[in-house]
Amino acid sequence: MGRTKYIINTGGLSVGNHEFEFEVTGKFFKEHEASEINDVNVAVKAVVLKQNNAMQIDFEIEGTVGVDCDRCLKAFDIPISAKEKLVIKSGNPDDSTDEIMAVPEGETALNVTQYIYEYILTAVPARKVPCEIDKKLFKCDNNMLKKLNENSGPEDKEETNPIWEKLNKIKLNKN
Repeated sequence: MGRTKYIINTGGLSVGNHEFEFEVTGKFFKEHEASEINDVNVAVKAVVLKQNNAMQIDFEIEGTVGVDCDRCLKAFDIPISAKEKLVIKSGNPDDSTDEIMAVPEGETALNVTQYIYEYILTAVPARKVPCEIDKKLFKCDNNMLKKLNENSGPEDKEETNPIWEKLNKIKLNKN
């Protein structure tokens, strides 16, 4: 992942806005075992607002992330976009939170790797079914869907509650 790649040097920055750009590509997520992301191609723009006693970083994230379809397991690239804000304050780094990065007094470089990782991860939708996004562009893998349906055992099928069965019969008879 190249931990030094996502560092913002703040030592010589004057008061005001300063812009930094990062490209997140390739195997950025491969070091994280639990990650469901296969590939990433994201541009991160970080605007640092340096003030006399504090700093704020506004992140803009745009690009695509490679994931697997939740329905048919076919790999596809999903577009993501996010805006995040991070406040930098002096203090004990163990006191850092999702929105506030605490750095030791006199720190001149900020490693924002973990924040970029989390911002990209949270920008990915929870439900990843590309054919629901754009039916013309994405097609589910019907062969895989067929295999999944064939291999689903009886334990996967819902049992019908007898009460609902009777109500459904009444409903059908009224129509």
